[in-house]
Amino acid sequence: MSTAEKIRERKLERMRLGQAVCDYVTLPSDPEVRLAIVPLTEAQYLQALNKVAQVPQGDDLAGAAIKDRTQAQEICVRAIREEKDLQVQVFEDVADLMDVLEVQDVDHVIDMYNEMVEKSSPVLDGIPEVELENLKKALQEMDWNELSGSAWYAARRFLSLIIPKPLLVNSHGSGLTKGLTTTKD
Repeated sequence: MSTAEKIRERKLERMRLGQAVCDYVTLPSDPEVRLAIVPLTEAQYLQALNKVAQVPQGDDLAGAAIKDRTQAQEICVRAIREEKDLQVQVFEDVADLMDVLEVQDVDHVIDMYNEMVEKSSPVLDGIPEVELENLKKALQEMDWNELSGSAWYAARRFLSLIIPKPLLVNSHGSGLTKGLTTTKD
């Protein structure tokens, strides 16, 4: 097998692996709904760009904004997948997507997609295996109940990205309204 063939095969393996896992996004307009998103392959990304290139717009700010929005929508169409089968797209096209999702949902999904596909991994970041082991030990030993505010938010977001099911919350109400709630003694 030639070097080019090896590189091609390894690239295909990484692409398959990338689409075999997903991130979950909760919709701002309906927090009960959770969507699975996967990174696009190069071919899928080029399909989205080809759709953007077909948008007849001027070379002004409005035209650029329309093209940016079209690109976000086209990426969302291809990235949002059925949770039970990540090979199946939820939406057929942009019209289908926009019939179902709100503008704020598309904004949120594309933000989460862009965050997901940033080129980052322990290998790329150069984190030694010893440091990863230390991180695992620290996560196991820390008292998660002591986290609050932005630390808890970041930890919860991290866990929601790596755990396929959402965290269960046993909440007795907001601290802002707890004092206003009457209880039976």
